[in-house]
Amino acid sequence: MITKKKIFFRADGSSDIGLGHLVRSSALADMLKEKFDCVLATRCEIYTVIETLKSSFSEIISLPEQEYSLEAKLMADMIPSQSLIVLDGYNFDSTYQELLVNNGFDLFSIDDIHAFQFHSKVIINHAGGIDPLDYRALPTTQFFLGPRYSLLREPFLKAAKQRRNSITNKNCFVCFGGADPDNKTLEILKNKNIRESAYFDNFHVVVGGAFKHKEALESYIQNQDITLYYALTSEEMVSLMQHCSYAICSPSSIVYEYMSVGGIVFLEQIADNQSDIIKFFLTEEMAFRINDLESLSTEKIENAFKKQSYYFDGSSDDRLRSVFQQYYDSKKLSIRRVNKNDLDICFSWANDVEVRGQSYNQSAIDLQSHIIWFNKKLNDLDVFFYILEKDEKPVAQIRFQKTNKKAVLSFLADKSIRHKGLGSSILSKGINAFLQEVKAPIEIVGFVKKSNVASQRSFEKLSFVKEESGEYAESYKYSLHCSN
Repeated sequence: MITKKKIFFRADGSSDIGLGHLVRSSALADMLKEKFDCVLATRCEIYTVIETLKSSFSEIISLPEQEYSLEAKLMADMIPSQSLIVLDGYNFDSTYQELLVNNGFDLFSIDDIHAFQFHSKVIINHAGGIDPLDYRALPTTQFFLGPRYSLLREPFLKAAKQRRNSITNKNCFVCFGGADPDNKTLEILKNKNIRESAYFDNFHVVVGGAFKHKEALESYIQNQDITLYYALTSEEMVSLMQHCSYAICSPSSIVYEYMSVGGIVFLEQIADNQSDIIKFFLTEEMAFRINDLESLSTEKIENAFKKQSYYFDGSSDDRLRSVFQQYYDSKKLSIRRVNKNDLDICFSWANDVEVRGQSYNQSAIDLQSHIIWFNKKLNDLDVFFYILEKDEKPVAQIRFQKTNKKAVLSFLADKSIRHKGLGSSILSKGINAFLQEVKAPIEIVGFVKKSNVASQRSFEKLSFVKEESGEYAESYKYSLHCSN
């Protein structure tokens, strides 16, 4: 039997901070657990929450309350070296990450506030409207951003495949997450304009396992046309959401889940980390403020459903599984300097039909011209030319032509690894090797034809600035400033 690779998750949840980090991490673990052994390390002590998480993780490690710097050392001692750790939480700052990286661990970060320097190989942020340049990260960090990388549990992914695309009733779903520490739920229900709106007939209110205001909420809704639900399973949540054409909720995991089912959403922010999410959904008019209720046009409603169906297509699990598979595939790639024995393979790559089609000089290259060019590059001290190998077989090349404080890069991949999402990994490994040799601030530049969409995506998963190229027609220029 093949032993699954272990992935360690670090996330917390409580009545004070909510359960969003644990919900996201467990959703990701559910996507991965068929191929990977997912283990959770957490300080969460809520029994009902831990019991629910057991279906997502093969093991749950209970961590003590202590300084996070001490915890990072504990994690480094406890987890096998060279392991992959997925961090989801705002306490896992630069110092925490750096300690783990220095102990040989690779990090993925699930993040939505971009508040500090990251040392992660990958950052996943399912908020919309975010750019890699919003982050302070390594030049080699890869980014997977936006709602199409939504961390959704399986019932919601299935629901997205048969989503609602029109208003079918006046039922309103109300939920402000698993904790709702300030009881926003009760505030909304006491709002006379909401309760008496002609748009809503019935209110279906959900609170979670970390909700501390149950008694006050139950006392208020007695003898009112409000149905209260407590700590629903994901399947029960889907069923209830499908019963409600409207929702009032926080811009958190809840709105992602509801938009997967489909409906008209009114958002109320209850935490600082929700700023990016609410800004994107309101700007795109995929959701609305509660004050917009009486002014919603048929056109806006139709547009909201249409945009929701694009971003929440039920396939984010496939995209996220690919992110992890590409990471493990890239670990099989080693990188070295080019040598004279690489002349033939580089000649073969140079004349590959796809390569020539995306080159600025599309003419076939004769062997004698290639030999002259290759030897010149081999002996040029300002050329940093690398070969990437898989199982000791060359599968890609990346080259940096350095001039003063700027280097122009070009790269290509062998047919055997082409179209497998490894372009950004090739760039990342090449940039890392180059910076280790240069050891000085430098700007790295790449040029890509507008017709070469695959290469554009590779550059755009890193922190390159994209602009129209003035040097080449119908091309983009990508620039990366490295402080080294």
